[in-house]
Amino acid sequence: MTQMAVIATARHTGAEVMKEARAWIVPLARMGYAAKGTVYLMIGAMTGLFAIGKRNQPADFSTVLMQVFRQPFGEALLALLAVGLFGYGLWCLIQAVMDTENKGTTIFGIVTRIFYAGVGLVYWAVGWSAVRLLTRTSTVRQGDQPEQELTARIFAISPITRWLAIIVGLGFLGFGVYEIRRLYVEGYEILRPEGRKELIDNLAMRIGQIGITTRAVVFAIIGFFLIWSGITFDPTKVRGLSGALVEVQRGPHGTWLLIATAIGLFAYGAYMLLMAWRRRINPT
Repeated sequence: MTQMAVIATARHTGAEVMKEARAWIVPLARMGYAAKGTVYLMIGAMTGLFAIGKRNQPADFSTVLMQVFRQPFGEALLALLAVGLFGYGLWCLIQAVMDTENKGTTIFGIVTRIFYAGVGLVYWAVGWSAVRLLTRTSTVRQGDQPEQELTARIFAISPITRWLAIIVGLGFLGFGVYEIRRLYVEGYEILRPEGRKELIDNLAMRIGQIGITTRAVVFAIIGFFLIWSGITFDPTKVRGLSGALVEVQRGPHGTWLLIATAIGLFAYGAYMLLMAWRRRINPT
């Protein structure tokens, strides 16, 4: 059997498996978009409170997990959130393997699909953090310290690992550019709505433009500090999500920029909720 025949057989088998599993993959994917949206709504809201002095730090994924856990019925809510995060991670991996977005096998398409897989693994990691919090097997650490400690361990291997930080930082910058380009060039292809609800889908795209642009800018800030960390070979220069938001506040007109960023992240969360409802999901 030739290599092309093996690939074709594997694709056919995968498509059949996805068709059989569609009944639970589609609702799990929608739950995943809803969970991601909830997380970003909370990040946006808590960042806004930080901007006006009502919190002592902005939010990141870890902060959201802790905040949910501390609420009445927090364990049940966090368990639901964890399931959703695992669901979103699974959907991202299906997008990568089954090429549900029709990215193809060009270099750009393969890189994009690898990125989908990477995002899926990130959300699995966040979901696993929620599970460890629920089972009391670990505490959730907030701020930039986890990212800085991981970078320090990588830098300790060899000075050449600074290039890894630079490459990953460039990836964050490239992702920001790609997201903005995709948003304003492809338009509705991002939402890929089910059926026709023109008013709602127009609203979703306007909200999406605000949210995706804001998140792209925040990711670009994270990428810049990763690159700077690699150039200076200093892991303390690394900034996670909350650290990037602190840097926004430190700039000129920082409070107003941070309020605008908070609104944008909240908008991104709302856009994800609309995606959970309206996005066409086809795992095959």
